Amino acid sequence: MSGWQLTLRQAPALRVDARALSPAAFAGLAPAQIERVTLTHGTQVLPLAEFFRVEEQAEDGLSIDGDLSRFDRIGWQLAGSRIEVRGAVGAYAGACMNAGELVVHGDAGLLAGCEMAGGTLTVDGNVGDHAAGNQPGSMDGMRGGTFVVRGNAGARCGDRMRRGTLVVHGDAGDFLASRMVAGTIALGGTAGAHVGYGMRRGSVVFAGAVPAMPATFVPAGAEAAVFWQLLARDLARHGGPFAGLPARGIERHLGDLSAAGKGELIAVR
Repeated sequence: MSGWQLTLRQAPALRVDARALSPAAFAGLAPAQIERVTLTHGTQVLPLAEFFRVEEQAEDGLSIDGDLSRFDRIGWQLAGSRIEVRGAVGAYAGACMNAGELVVHGDAGLLAGCEMAGGTLTVDGNVGDHAAGNQPGSMDGMRGGTFVVRGNAGARCGDRMRRGTLVVHGDAGDFLASRMVAGTIALGGTAGAHVGYGMRRGSVVFAGAVPAMPATFVPAGAEAAVFWQLLARDLARHGGPFAGLPARGIERHLGDLSAAGKGELIAVR
């Protein structure tokens, strides 16, 4: 036995703080002990067995089956191993994770991947607002790692992003890459209004529809062929709308000049 399989018994009536669902927390425990791990459900503290059936599995890590859209903080501060969820998850999925892998075969709620610093987060469905952003009251968003969204992203995606790579295969809402400090965002679909608002540094690649460039961004005069080939090859491994990037040309716009920014919006032609 190397890992654990959790199967949801029924959807909870209220939201659940699921940060205790961690491979590290379950290491060395017997099934009966795992069933007694507590989760906060509204104002109640209940044993895990109230929500899940617990079974051993051969694969390393933790597998969870069921609609977890009311379970928040799945993969919170994940520091290694692997969590796989076959279903939707709630807010803060993969937030503050440092290493390891979280895979969600469904949608994720608000603030997915916020302040993640390492590891890999993959969401097969859509993510809510403030993905790869900052927690309320914090100055820094995503700080490292790789975050892949197969569907669409909500508003303020990549807000205050500081490092790492965010790949969105679908569309993104308004204020994509707002107040971005560094890192890379690649978008395969259509972006909403106010792209790059307050952007300081970093790169945003538009592999699909090219938005109207904001007035506070200006065309770049210098060529960046070598940089583009390195970046394009790295993004191409994600497939889909990014697969053919190395063979395509680009136009770069620099800004946000209203914030003395030196970021770049890269339109792929």
